[in-house]
Amino acid sequence: MTPRLFAIALLPLSLAACSTVQNLPLMPGGDREETVEASNENIAIHGWRIVGDDILVVRVPSNGCTQKADLTVDVRQRRGETQVTIGRTRDDYCRALVPNGVEIPFGFEELGTRPGATVTVMNPILD
Repeated sequence: MTPRLFAIALLPLSLAACSTVQNLPLMPGGDREETVEASNENIAIHGWRIVGDDILVVRVPSNGCTQKADLTVDVRQRRGETQVTIGRTRDDYCRALVPNGVEIPFGFEELGTRPGATVTVMNPILD
């Protein structure tokens, strides 16, 4: 078997292995130790914005598998302002290259606030 055919034969096996990576724990000294996270209750994010007057869009770090269900949202009303803190319920162990993270939308109704309200995300922002 030529090296080219051998590589083609191994391709499906190596791609199948990618689907199991997210369930593996991080190894000490692995390539994600430098990730900036305050804690699972208050993760560092890439940024956030308000779309229209009733959608909060948060750009969170991701390795390719982060979904809305993997995040927690703590909402507090303070001095006429809605303060939102984003956390994680499940780490993202995938290995895709997503340097700017993914955008996750939250409707103001989900947050328990009215359209047009003043909303501030309290998470630290990544550089």
